[in-house]
Amino acid sequence: MPDWTVWPELGIRLDHLPLNVTPAQVWKWFSPEGEITYIDLFQDHDNQESMSGKVKFEPPPKRAFWKTGQYIVPHPDGLAYPAGLSISISVWKAAPNCSIRSPICPGRQYPIKTTLHLLGIQFGMLIGHKRMEILKSLPVRDDDKIFKAEFNLKLKQIIVFFPWNVETHSGKQIRRYKIIIEFSTIKDAHITRPSSKGQPLGLILTLKFPARYYWERQDINSTFTEEDKSWDSSEAWYRATDIVKDVGTPMLHPIALHAEYDDPEFINIGRWTTIRLLIGARYQSGDTKIHENLISSLEDFGVANCCENFRLLHGRRFSLWNILNHTKVHGEEANALHLLTLPATLPAQIPFEVRYQLEVCISCGLLNEQTITPEFLQELARAEPTKARLLLEFVADQNEKVYDPMTLLRDPDAWSYFPDVRIPYYCALVRKAIITPTTVRFSTPTVEMSHRVLRRYNNIHDRFLRIQFTEEGEEGRIKVNKEQNDEIWKRLLRTLYQGIKIGDRLYEFLAFGSSQLRQSGAFFFCPTSHISCDDIRKWMGNFDHIRVIAKYSARLGQCLSTTREIRGISVPMIRPIPDIERNGHCFTDGVGKISQFLAQMIIQDIHLDVFENPCAFQFRMGGCKGVLAVWEDAKKTEVHVRQSQEKFKSEFNGLEIIRCAKFATATLNRQTITILEGLGVPYSAFLGLLNAQLHDYEFAMDDNLAAVGLLRRFVDENQTTLAIAELLEAGFKTGSTQEPFVVNILGLWRSWSLKLLKEKARIHVERSAFVLGCVDETGSLRGHSRETEASTKDKDASKLPQIFIQITTHKDYARTTVIKGICLVGRNPSLHPGDIRVVEAVDEPKLHHLRDVVVFPSTGDRPVPNMLSGGDLDGDDFFVIWEDSLIPRIWNWPPMDYTASKPKYLDRDVNVDDLRNFFVKYMKNDALPLIATSHLAMADKYGPESHICLRLADLHSQAVDYAKTGEPAIMKKNLQPRRWPHFMEKKSSYHSVKALGKIYDRVVDHTIQFTPIWDSPFDERITCHKTFKPDADLLRAARQIKVRYDTSVRRLLSQHNLQTEFELWTGFSLSKPNVGSDYKRQEDLGREYDALKQQFREICYEAAGGKHPEAVNRFVAAMYIVTEEEVKAVYGTGSRERPGDEDRGLQSPQIEPVLKVCPMISFPWIFHWVLIRLATDKEKSMSLSGVPSIPQGRKSLIPLSDEQVQVRNPHQDATKVGRDQFGTKDDIEAQLIDGTIIQEGEPLILFDDPVLDSPSLFCADKNEEPMSSKGDNQQYINGDTTSVTAGVEEKRTSHKIEIPESAMDRLASLIGCVEDEQAKTGGVYKGQGLNQCKLMTAQQDTQGGWRRD
Repeated sequence: MPDWTVWPELGIRLDHLPLNVTPAQVWKWFSPEGEITYIDLFQDHDNQESMSGKVKFEPPPKRAFWKTGQYIVPHPDGLAYPAGLSISISVWKAAPNCSIRSPICPGRQYPIKTTLHLLGIQFGMLIGHKRMEILKSLPVRDDDKIFKAEFNLKLKQIIVFFPWNVETHSGKQIRRYKIIIEFSTIKDAHITRPSSKGQPLGLILTLKFPARYYWERQDINSTFTEEDKSWDSSEAWYRATDIVKDVGTPMLHPIALHAEYDDPEFINIGRWTTIRLLIGARYQSGDTKIHENLISSLEDFGVANCCENFRLLHGRRFSLWNILNHTKVHGEEANALHLLTLPATLPAQIPFEVRYQLEVCISCGLLNEQTITPEFLQELARAEPTKARLLLEFVADQNEKVYDPMTLLRDPDAWSYFPDVRIPYYCALVRKAIITPTTVRFSTPTVEMSHRVLRRYNNIHDRFLRIQFTEEGEEGRIKVNKEQNDEIWKRLLRTLYQGIKIGDRLYEFLAFGSSQLRQSGAFFFCPTSHISCDDIRKWMGNFDHIRVIAKYSARLGQCLSTTREIRGISVPMIRPIPDIERNGHCFTDGVGKISQFLAQMIIQDIHLDVFENPCAFQFRMGGCKGVLAVWEDAKKTEVHVRQSQEKFKSEFNGLEIIRCAKFATATLNRQTITILEGLGVPYSAFLGLLNAQLHDYEFAMDDNLAAVGLLRRFVDENQTTLAIAELLEAGFKTGSTQEPFVVNILGLWRSWSLKLLKEKARIHVERSAFVLGCVDETGSLRGHSRETEASTKDKDASKLPQIFIQITTHKDYARTTVIKGICLVGRNPSLHPGDIRVVEAVDEPKLHHLRDVVVFPSTGDRPVPNMLSGGDLDGDDFFVIWEDSLIPRIWNWPPMDYTASKPKYLDRDVNVDDLRNFFVKYMKNDALPLIATSHLAMADKYGPESHICLRLADLHSQAVDYAKTGEPAIMKKNLQPRRWPHFMEKKSSYHSVKALGKIYDRVVDHTIQFTPIWDSPFDERITCHKTFKPDADLLRAARQIKVRYDTSVRRLLSQHNLQTEFELWTGFSLSKPNVGSDYKRQEDLGREYDALKQQFREICYEAAGGKHPEAVNRFVAAMYIVTEEEVKAVYGTGSRERPGDEDRGLQSPQIEPVLKVCPMISFPWIFHWVLIRLATDKEKSMSLSGVPSIPQGRKSLIPLSDEQVQVRNPHQDATKVGRDQFGTKDDIEAQLIDGTIIQEGEPLILFDDPVLDSPSLFCADKNEEPMSSKGDNQQYINGDTTSVTAGVEEKRTSHKIEIPESAMDRLASLIGCVEDEQAKTGGVYKGQGLNQCKLMTAQQDTQGGWRRD
């Protein structure tokens, strides 16, 4: 046998163990032989009378106790077996591979693991190039062997061990700590060689974010459990969030960037992310050889390089935080020692908005508290607060580390920085804090869609803080169900109870909803002298009747849903109507009615980016929630609400819209494929769809017609593919034209689609729909009957439940397609065989006014949506598939009972502490992702109808309801797979032969890395347009707006961890979200980018001089040209010299020769329909949203057989759906509060205000995008001051702004720039460039005019 003593580890196999043996007993028997790191007990298939096991020692034991083949241990039943238990033992396998090849020199070998003893550890910060400030040193005593470092090249880790003296409730003790440093988290590493003999080797590691720290539990026996048959040594190591002398100290303090602990021994592991290891060989020989081998290996693996002249600074020069907080230490609390650390001249108190942005820069590692000087703080304090804040925003947006902050004060770009102009009325500037196990990171306020609470308290919006708990580096959610994370859960509790401190403000816990809870988030609020968190919660509604903590929190969360408030009407006419109930089931759970007139008002008010007027809306209204569908018995401004929709009473009853019904094609995924395969669909059906899809993707990159057809057949949830198809049809990608933006989004679409095929088996189904659900109010559709369940032979369609689905035909929006025949209907995720149902789609004339929704029956013995993964009609999306090859052999497996477990009711009112505790309990026990992945693996092995999979499906249902019932789903280890199918890409795997395995094998080599291209020329049809030639003034204005647009885009990219702007424009994200699902992320991206687009469209309209098509065309052409200029400035390619360039100012001095970052090119494409108009010289008709409608005469979106389809034309008398269907003229005629007349369902002028808007608003051309209202709640943001104009009469008297003719002056007017010597109340003057303009905060004074701060 080889020399096992030099192996990195050694495994021993155990046989003939008792059936009731436990890992704790095995550890007790064999731990005297060496350090055990892993125990696994299992039962061989050929031996059912005893257990076998594996024990791993690391490093190998000191003696070869296995050579005899037998090992005698005390028997668990000592009375029956006094002689003990004889265990058969042997080495698990042959000699492991002890070395690893160099990645750059294959002939060079290194040990997999090298363990070296340390002479010391030093913690600090990198304060400059090759400069480290040491803030804490841990020297090694002569006899201390705990200090050591393990370099594992296979795992790509450095593990550092050290001791620490602590005080716990049980007394003083020495804890053993370890630091796990992944190679991938090392930002910079330097090796300093010994300067003389006997000096240690220095390894300086600067990390991207804090490492993971652990402390070892001394009582190993407490880490074992009776039911688990495996054990890992990591279970004895508990995560550390702070390293302090008294372990109870942190719980007494709020979360803050700077920990204010009264502990001189404190190690700030969250902030001190530069670690220096002093490597010696005091306990080993041959230190020189070991050092050289270590240096060589670290260099080869790209970890570190040798460095000369690295400077080390010891001690602290001064405390930034003492200076910032100096007002708190004067008087009785001051002491001489503290005052000595302060400068002679203290700066004035820094305003909160500046202090917050300073902490943003420090927490992101862009500024270092050790390099910020008193002089820098003095300059910040002297500067005008908005200027100082923008200076720091410049640092954050540049995202480049600044070692010397004083250089910022000499940077003109920093002082002239002005990224944001204003935000839409339905958005707000939101501050965000990411709480990790060791630190906190703040974000620059970003524009997000607001919710009810932010709108109510918009004058103090800066006192709201959105928080989220994640792992270090924001690399996902904190792992659940691990006792080893006990200190992390305590830190969460500490955050919720003690709050978050920023400067002199203490943000307290406010509330969270189900959506925030699933994303590990909540909202905090900093109370004022007259508004507390309790006051806000009381305003939200009356929740006293709710005694279930989880449900209480969910109802609070209704007020935190991101919504658009409908401003055209204050409160709708609310009419209660009864639910349809039968057999203990509610068939109308969550769905109500809305009038056609009110639906039209919604569309006009919020300018929905949809291709057809929707017939249903997901909404919030006071304490009501769910879906409102258009029905003729709802008149005027009526909303019909059911009891199932009303959750609580609220003073506020305004109508708020979350989203509208729209069409998308459905996709298969891993869960649905698993279920359908279990129900008898052959894998060849899936492979047939897959192969056709792969072929189409290949063909689409070279053939525009093929690409357009594919984009129109497979419509995503945000309908981005339809917009891309329009761009291709406009000729932006041809043999002679390769427009870079269009080429990039098309390439991204392909890469994203192939990536989802590989990772999620996301196969598009052409004959399908993914739509919102609602109910048949007429009772015409046949309902479910138990007689049709689990049918394999008697497949009588006349007994199936019926649905109605009518989808928009994207070749002609006046035509729709009614689906008829056998269909599948389901909801994601589907884990139970009964979650996907076979139904009959029928044509019902009474339902013809409903399109792009699936209508479920209100008859039968059980609601169909309830059988679909426990769905309801309060906003759930359903997939409907009429692809013949996917109809299963087994129809309608008996559905699962989705009745939620009975929650625990309190015998008292719910209080805020209950909410805090439930939040942490949920975070600790939310096993939903683990259950879903376990089910996927078990279903591949045993089938979804197996007992273990049915148990997992039931647990999954409990986990889904956890946020509402408060009862967690307990996931035991015996339900988790020991081996995984290969398509899940986990370590211990087997090759799956099921459909998912075959799909993975087919696509694994087809994934394509998306790489943006920049060398393609811009489209000369626009840059050389004969009619719309922008002058130099327009070009300058477009450049200024683009700077602000690019900054806003980069903030969103950083916030969502996106690499390119193309992912933002399309919603096709190539990276995984830190927390939450890919579907939710795509939805969030679409919503947030829509808000940003609308914001900058309004800015561009005003700079262009109005919305007349000619003005818009000319300005969008300018936007396109300046974008091309930036690409040319960086790459020198992508365009050719054109006649007249000098007239357009293309060599303008404003263009830098080289930009610091890659140029953003999506700016002009926020007006993609205008670019189409410019390129094709055609006036395209517009929908109400401003999105171009699709010309008639194109290929139908969905190929359907005559038997399955009925195509309707609403303009034909026989199937007409118009005003007659919704009552008479008198029924729908109304007058709005601002005097607008509604006649025959048509608003003459709904919301546009002629006082605010330019004269071009009333031009005869109706093809341009309607202007968004500048009425109620329009926010002009400049600094942190918000001015809100409310009321029509007030608007007419307060807005007295002269609109200059110059584009630059219009832009100056927009951002509030004035000349100092000409500043007057209510006036805007010409003549200054933007960089010289003084920032103006618009505030409404008591006389109703505007004044300048």
